[in-house]
Amino acid sequence: MEITGHSSDFISDTAFPAVVKQFVMRQHQRWPGLFLCGEPASAEFMADWKLPDTDDDDDYSGIVTFSAGQEMEDFWEENGYALDDAGEGPFSIFYRLHPQPLRAGQVTGVQCADPEAATAVEGTGLLLAEYFAVSIVTPEDPATDRFSGRVLADFLESFGSSFDVASTPSPPD
Repeated sequence: MEITGHSSDFISDTAFPAVVKQFVMRQHQRWPGLFLCGEPASAEFMADWKLPDTDDDDDYSGIVTFSAGQEMEDFWEENGYALDDAGEGPFSIFYRLHPQPLRAGQVTGVQCADPEAATAVEGTGLLLAEYFAVSIVTPEDPATDRFSGRVLADFLESFGSSFDVASTPSPPD
């Protein structure tokens, strides 16, 4: 099968597991028949769900997959990350905890609910003791596809604020 989907890549602090729980709950509202990692996500399952840990020695990412139900799971097997006739499709979050420091010389493109805080942070350095590398893979480019854009907005809003998806930088090709 041909590789499909569009990856939006981020670095997150260690609040990431709690954020993903919020995101999962939003997706359960979107799709009451949600399948999470290929399994039906009942209300009881959702209450106790937490982000699966990854093995620190493993070079592969953790993954959380999302689909509307068994029909979309079957569609995914045939079509990969693609939109179905209803204009929706499966998507995933790939992640890996990096338990070592990260430093960036200059932060740019800052988005924040408080414009003054964004201005104060723009151009500063970044220091994290540990971090998650995160990729959310949607069927299409969120900047041009309504469904993929809504999924990415839900993900970003799970961090506690709304963000402009159109101004979220895409990774270089």
